[in-house]
Amino acid sequence: MKVISIFSSFRENDLSSILAGCVRKDAQAQRLLFNRCAPGILTTCRRYETKGLDAKDILQETFMAVFEKITQYNPEKAAIETWINRIAVNTALKMLRKQQPVWVELDRLPEIPEANEPEANEWDELTEEQLLQIIGELPVGYRTVFNLYVVDEFSHADIAETLGISVQTSKSQLFKAKAMLRQKLNAQKKTVNCMNF
Repeated sequence: MKVISIFSSFRENDLSSILAGCVRKDAQAQRLLFNRCAPGILTTCRRYETKGLDAKDILQETFMAVFEKITQYNPEKAAIETWINRIAVNTALKMLRKQQPVWVELDRLPEIPEANEPEANEWDELTEEQLLQIIGELPVGYRTVFNLYVVDEFSHADIAETLGISVQTSKSQLFKAKAMLRQKLNAQKKTVNCMNF
């Protein structure tokens, strides 16, 4: 349970006063905005996590950027969570680029046989944790393109520009990511079925 001082000038559910406090760089308002939005944004950060890039580091960098750019937020254009989520994606990509992944090398991975996309209800059977784990097992390029295209709704042109790859490479990475996810989903189902016997 979160405790707020009776002397606080902010109410946890009063977003407009919290945002106004963040504009004034009020630490209590920043803490309230963080507490309100961080759990959902952490899920986004976890989708871009790699061995050398921790989701909590992405989250911290994200909120530093949020507090720095808070005057640019326009509530008429997007909900605060949507705006922060976009900053989280951009922050994750910036941090990934610093790791200098070699996107082109990913096309040299072994060919993956074509597979149909999982049905929506197949994904619904998975918990958020299981889904994050399966996506997290993808090679960094596959996972990044999959996240950008499927979850964050970037176009292939936007992905290509953002990652410095060709549109065709983006499409190829997405195709291979979906095929690999299908294989992993089928393998997980077989494991569960074996355990039930």
